[in-house]
This record gives sequence, C-alpha cells and structure tokens, in this order.
Amino acid sequence: MKPVYTTLLNKYYVDELYAAVVVKPLLWLSTNVLWKTADVAGIDGAVNGIASGTTAIGDGVRHTQSGNTRSYAVWVVIGALVVIAVVFFWPFGGKSVLGMVR
Repeated sequence: MKPVYTTLLNKYYVDELYAAVVVKPLLWLSTNVLWKTADVAGIDGAVNGIASGTTAIGDGVRHTQSGNTRSYAVWVVIGALVVIAVVFFWPFGGKSVLGMVR
C-alpha cells in the first residue's frame, strides 16, 4: 500500500504537474521574453535613448549662451534686421508684401 499512500500524500502529483506544465513555461516566458526583450531592450532602451539625446542637445545648446546681455541684444537686433530684410526684399514675383505695393 506504500505506492497508494505516497500518491495520496502528494495529492496525485497535481502540484508538480501544474508547476511543470504552467508555472515553469510562464516563468521562462516572462523572464526571457517580457523582461529581457520587451522591458530592458525596448522600454529601457527608448527611455535611455531619449535621455541621451536630450543631454546631447542640451550640451550643444548650452554653449550658445554666454551670460552677456549685450550680445543677446545684438543678436535680437540682427534677427529683427533679417526678418525685415526678408519681408521687404525677398523676391515674391511681383506680389505685394503684407498688403504693401512694391
């Protein structure tokens, strides 16, 4: 009666069968596919890539600022002159610019 006793003691080995058929494949799937591929490579890669790009852009742009207010004012005047030159002197094929006659 020992085999019957062992089978009943282990609850017909349902837990072992469930672990082998359901739990272990799900653990493998979640570890190798969902975690390593989707999370680490996909999501973390995208977030870290965006952060690296933002840092690179910030490093490049920060050199454009000197803290010198006079140079900022000069650049504003130069920009205004460029806008005025484009508005009044850009060739529009004889069409009026901003309602003004050429």
